[in-house]
Amino acid sequence: MSNNDAVSLRTGGLAAGVVIVGALALSAALAPDFLIGWATLGLVAMVPTQIVISLVWQSAYPKFIANLPQPWRGLGFMLLNGLLGGAIGYVAWAVVGGGSAPPTPFVNMYLIFAVPVMLFLVIPLQAWPCSRFCRSPGSLGAALIVSAYGLAYLLFRLLFNFDFMADAPFYAVDLDPQGLFMAWQPLVLSIAAVVPMLALVLFDFWPISVLAGRYPALARQPLSGLLASVLVAGVTLALWGYCVELLAMDIVLFMVRVCVTLNFGFFIILVMFEGMPSLRLPQPWRGLLLCLLGGGLAMLMLFIYQLVAVGRFALPSGGPGYPLELWLASAMLAVSFPAMVAFAGYFQFWPMARRAAPAAKDDTGNDKRVS
Repeated sequence: MSNNDAVSLRTGGLAAGVVIVGALALSAALAPDFLIGWATLGLVAMVPTQIVISLVWQSAYPKFIANLPQPWRGLGFMLLNGLLGGAIGYVAWAVVGGGSAPPTPFVNMYLIFAVPVMLFLVIPLQAWPCSRFCRSPGSLGAALIVSAYGLAYLLFRLLFNFDFMADAPFYAVDLDPQGLFMAWQPLVLSIAAVVPMLALVLFDFWPISVLAGRYPALARQPLSGLLASVLVAGVTLALWGYCVELLAMDIVLFMVRVCVTLNFGFFIILVMFEGMPSLRLPQPWRGLLLCLLGGGLAMLMLFIYQLVAVGRFALPSGGPGYPLELWLASAMLAVSFPAMVAFAGYFQFWPMARRAAPAAKDDTGNDKRVS
């Protein structure tokens, strides 16, 4: 390991510690109902836009923000993210949530569901087919955001059914999509699907990359995305089958204690440690080791976050309300994950490290480096 690699690992570890402590402090300072309700609505509404800014644009567009010195660059991206996310959150609250205060599970589940949809468009599909028709970063980003929320809304209306909440005081039959499945099922499956999507990135898309080397057509979209989708679906169903069907786990406990927690551990590796480029091993060993490291971090984070939640609020676990599980999910993925992306992507680890901003591009090219 070179000296630069060691410095990068130290910076990532220190930054992860600072961000997680700050996010935990904020989560503990908010009332649990507020965190699970309004805070989750506002923060989750910003995540798809964060994905566009950080993964598709590589925090290098718009140029007038990307070219600013720190900390103005970071603040500029946060302002842009906040404006777009705030507008999206307000529209979703008014349309999907019926403008109810506090926000209902209808709107929060829809906004959460939109995040895996956006990740699916960006990771397996590599922004296809939007990238074929959008010739500028701005139009590509806008197309992805519209596509993600539009597709999420269609699937929300088709799949989500809230009849099991009919006795709750917030329930309104005109807001219930009355879809094909009990609402927790499609939501949990979508979050479970993020686990293999992130694992694909950790594996550098192995074994798809190996097959593409032998059959070049598989390196192009939509075949590459179709192959990745089949792999993601297979791992997701296997994970569901083992935990929910074989071990008979409650699906909300499975969502939080397995899927959300694993995703959080993988996000720490990908965002705060930038995928650990210093780990120079051939695939699949590199991906396997990174997944094991992410899994270890996930278990550690679950222990720490649960310790804070129980110590601060004495939240009970399990149904019907799942107060502890919903707090954990909100603290990890609604508060901590956006904070990590902002610190690493927008502020470039400032003031812990000073890094040159990646060059902004005038066209979409085909190299979005979304993976």
